Amino acid sequence: MNVLILGAGAMGSLVGARLSRTEANLILFSTDRHHMEAIRREGLHIEELDGSMSRYDLKAVDTPGEIDAPPDLVIVLVKSYATQTAVASVKDLRHASTIFLTLQNGVGNWERIAAEVGRESVIVGSTAEGATLVAPGRIRHGGTGVTHVGEPHGPPSPRIHAVVELLAKGGFEARVSSQMEQLIWEKLQVNVGINAITALTGIRNGAIAQLEEAQALSRAAVQESIKVSRARGFAIREDMVDRVIAVARATAVNRSSMGQDVDRRKRTEIDAINGAIVRLGEEMNIPTPVNWTLTQLIKILEASFTCLQ
Repeated sequence: MNVLILGAGAMGSLVGARLSRTEANLILFSTDRHHMEAIRREGLHIEELDGSMSRYDLKAVDTPGEIDAPPDLVIVLVKSYATQTAVASVKDLRHASTIFLTLQNGVGNWERIAAEVGRESVIVGSTAEGATLVAPGRIRHGGTGVTHVGEPHGPPSPRIHAVVELLAKGGFEARVSSQMEQLIWEKLQVNVGINAITALTGIRNGAIAQLEEAQALSRAAVQESIKVSRARGFAIREDMVDRVIAVARATAVNRSSMGQDVDRRKRTEIDAINGAIVRLGEEMNIPTPVNWTLTQLIKILEASFTCLQ
């Protein structure tokens, strides 16, 4: 199977490294040339959860023209705002049965992919794995968890079982799901409760669970998000707030993806996470002052990257 990792940042590199243990013919693709060049030159180095270091020799490219085989599976891990542009850049390389699997944060991603390649070519995933980009060619595995895969709607098809089997061979705790939309909205609660707070304060995920003030802010943001999500028809579990804190604790050494974006002075996915809750809350007349404030603060930071020197 030819597998293309579309968006080989921290998480994409982790997924690629694990799948290189399988029979898959793997290619990492990222427009981050420094990261790709470091992997080509010296391999991908991973600081594992136990502190040990692993090295992987992987094919890494930074332009679509370097992809030399039509992919059977494209695993999409670009930022949500870059989804359509990234998919458009590789869609002409696909064949009739190429599958696009999104493992991205936020909501609305599979629909963006489907707008480029058609709904029948898209499957959906959600992962609790965490990784941090330490330097070009080096990542830190920050946390482990279940990866679910399923169809956007309806029961799992044979292709879902094939993808889950591949992920399992790579060492992931992968499971087939018939409730992916529900799982995506559950993961949204986790992102709402961790990402913006860690990005704004510079802390790692574990501090959300350790610091009383950070935990209180996280709980308030998630409680708003739960109200909006339930109004949208998603049966968010009663213990979701506590689950978010548990995830923060389980990924304690990880720097959230939004935190990494801010550290690197890059645009974040705030519009697909806390911003999505604000937008949907406005549509349903549900107040979301905590998420509104977090969203505005992140946007101020983003503006400072380009407008204020």
